[in-house]
Amino acid sequence: MRLPRSWLTLCAVLLIACPAAADDRKLPSISLAGSLTLSDEAAGGDSPVTGLSGVTWLGDDRFATVLDNSDRLLLFRLALSPRGMPESISDLRWVTLGEPHDYEDVSPCPPALATRIADRRRARGVAVPTTCLLVCEEDTPAIRAIDLERGTLLGIVPIPAMFATRRQQRGLESLAVDPDGRFIWTATEDALPSDGPSVSDGAGTVVRLVRIAVPGAGGEPHDAQFAYVVDPPHAFVRVLSGQPLAGLVALASLGDGRLLALERSAAPGLPPFTSRIALVDTNAAADVSAVTGDLALRPDLAVAKVTLWQDALGCNLEGLCTGPRLPDGRRVLVAVADNGGLGTPSQLVTLVLAEPRAAFDGSGVAAAAAVAGTALLFLRLTSPSPCSTR
Repeated sequence: MRLPRSWLTLCAVLLIACPAAADDRKLPSISLAGSLTLSDEAAGGDSPVTGLSGVTWLGDDRFATVLDNSDRLLLFRLALSPRGMPESISDLRWVTLGEPHDYEDVSPCPPALATRIADRRRARGVAVPTTCLLVCEEDTPAIRAIDLERGTLLGIVPIPAMFATRRQQRGLESLAVDPDGRFIWTATEDALPSDGPSVSDGAGTVVRLVRIAVPGAGGEPHDAQFAYVVDPPHAFVRVLSGQPLAGLVALASLGDGRLLALERSAAPGLPPFTSRIALVDTNAAADVSAVTGDLALRPDLAVAKVTLWQDALGCNLEGLCTGPRLPDGRRVLVAVADNGGLGTPSQLVTLVLAEPRAAFDGSGVAAAAAVAGTALLFLRLTSPSPCSTR
């Protein structure tokens, strides 16, 4: 069928007026902003600041970090420049936790869970926490709720039973909570023995990324597990004996099923460490909860990921969290480096996450509609009337 010239003209106008709808959402970008050394001392105790393993943002300029193999949580304030560079770290203060564990990460407690804990404690006539945090530890392993002011352990978030089989010191290393508080995320650092081999020189591993629904947080709660492929250790020039390592060590949730995953690679050579941050999208991924093992043999089940940033900073980044937004709308990412008992300083690193504008821009549609309306009026006035004769 041949279209009338008026319709062809209108289509041309609309094509010019509307930006290409096929311009899909582009990937975010991550850039390094700067780093600072943490003080070796903090108020409220005589323990040295060492073994930092996880970090979370508490709002404003306040942050908290956990230490592995300890009973301590460290609070501090971080001043940032308008471009996200760390300018100063102050007000370092210890919080002693109720039990020592191999704590690996920390995250805000979802509001629905915090309310549930408060209601239960109020009914029992015991102290209600003002601020609740979640911490994960890999020796039990468990995700625990804690009272930030008192350090009291408030309860345990259930995790899949198979996590009890984790490899020694390669268990729950990461923890994140969605911005809307609906889901808690965690993962093992290395593959469970039933899922496949551990990471080795030239070969990665497959870990289980777990989504835990928070009761009462809205929507339709649904736990799920996803197969996440950890990249092989980085290339290095050997200096010492030993095997290289790599693993998933931190998660930061962007919401809507998207996560930032921090992978740490360590080698007995140069460079000693390489850090990678990947964007993970679970929306189209297969739920592997019913898969009891051999995930390494099922590459078709792997969740989609793309590396956004990689660098050999010379330090062992183990913790990552999203922080405040900058004046230009970009978001700060805060990472902490474990000095591993090597006598090197504990480091804090900031990065900047720039997300592309949404693929669907309502203002563009409004402008296109205005142009289209003008085009229709023009065509109506210039086209022959249906009742006219030639």
